[in-house]
Amino acid sequence: MKNSLRSLMLLMILAGVCLPGFAQDSGEPARVLAFNGQYRGSVPLSPQGAGFTTYALRVDADVFAVKISLKNAPADLDIYARYGSPITDYGEADVTQASRDYNETLFLSRLSPNPLRTGVYYLDIVYQGRYAPLQNYRRMKEIPFEIEAVPLSAGAGRSLTPDDPVYGELRPQDGMAQTFSLRIPEGFEQCRVDIFDADANLDIVAGYEKPVLTRENADYIGDSLVGNESIVFSGTGRYGTLPAGRYYITVFDPIQAIYPESFGILVSFDGEPPRRLLSIPRFPFTDDELRHTIHATVEVVGELGRGSGCLVSQDGLILTSWHVVRGFAGGSAGDITIAVSLSQQSPPEELFKAQVVEYDRESDLALLEIRTGLYGQPLPYDYSFPFIPIGESYDPGIGQPLSLLGYPGAGSAGSRVSISLSRGIISGFEQRGGVPMIKTDTMVLPGNSGGAVINPYFELVGIVSYTAGEKGNAVGYVFPVSHIPDGWMDVIRNRSSF
Repeated sequence: MKNSLRSLMLLMILAGVCLPGFAQDSGEPARVLAFNGQYRGSVPLSPQGAGFTTYALRVDADVFAVKISLKNAPADLDIYARYGSPITDYGEADVTQASRDYNETLFLSRLSPNPLRTGVYYLDIVYQGRYAPLQNYRRMKEIPFEIEAVPLSAGAGRSLTPDDPVYGELRPQDGMAQTFSLRIPEGFEQCRVDIFDADANLDIVAGYEKPVLTRENADYIGDSLVGNESIVFSGTGRYGTLPAGRYYITVFDPIQAIYPESFGILVSFDGEPPRRLLSIPRFPFTDDELRHTIHATVEVVGELGRGSGCLVSQDGLILTSWHVVRGFAGGSAGDITIAVSLSQQSPPEELFKAQVVEYDRESDLALLEIRTGLYGQPLPYDYSFPFIPIGESYDPGIGQPLSLLGYPGAGSAGSRVSISLSRGIISGFEQRGGVPMIKTDTMVLPGNSGGAVINPYFELVGIVSYTAGEKGNAVGYVFPVSHIPDGWMDVIRNRSSF
């Protein structure tokens, strides 16, 4: 619809933009959008209802991020932006904000997935309704709005001292980024930067003797899928030492741009993890079976994305889906982080590293084992994990209730999520490769894969596998515990304590 809308409206409305070096075919005054000004505009509507108007915004080299806001629109308007040339096909827009909100806000920074660039951006303010909206019982001929563009800085200037932890905050008004400075004297071979106590998926870029604004000019980048990111600067050259001078370190969230996020940052002139970060808390004791099951449902962070898993032994065995821990090369991921929910209200804490001990591609099933803490440190003596007992005698039938636990990312306002529970029933069965997969009407979303499926007795009866069908009407499929390979079950039984 957007492509045909654009083609139709280009024939009906000459909505060009005139900046120095740009000509407007219609000869009308230029629609120039300048920073920190509030402008009134309108979207003219075609007889079919749809319409758009175009602005141009020049971004200078010293601007880290921009926030473009629509205000006081009486109908649902969307924003499409493209760098360098007017938009002729909305599928080619660089960035889009097209939710159901009447007044959209578009955020773009030098560290966004599609990074802000120096130069001119063309912005289409678009009404995509099939009919013109009503106002006082009459069809509107145009939709008025106000638009504002605000430049954002990266909150630079705070200095870091080795071995002295500092707490920071990423704020929307600072482009969801904060820049620190660190002076490294002569003679040091390494410098380590650790982010800790982060509830979001934060990344790090760092540069020598220059504030970092983009990934391209960064000397060091830490951008894995975990929130507690770490990077190490290593010396080069004849003596293997780091160049002395000032380094700039920017912590940012590349995904979420609405809510403030707190974190801690610690630097040390050593490549080893700081001792103060090596402590591993024990799971809180509870005699509540649901809370126990929540503690035993973990988030699994592999090389390709995030998923869920469930602890099935007190010494750290985890069942999950194979596709959650598949690596870039097609084999199992070499780096798997396990996060656990010590609090129901917060995202899980990244505390452990695991390895794949068994996997079955055809069944999309994997067995993991937690072997160290997040930084490779040994687990505390006599450390015990909560686990979900496997319902080996469970006989599933249509209509029986089920509960799913996991970490679905859909619908979250942040870049990391807290645990979710959904309930439904067994709605049927379907044979897949000799396995009677359980069908359920329970909501299954991306991130649920590998999560626990339990019965009313808090027994594990299956692992979330996949969904099939159209969005909004998809059916969830569960791999039943009755078809976990016998050899795996022998290992789990031998290492579980009831």
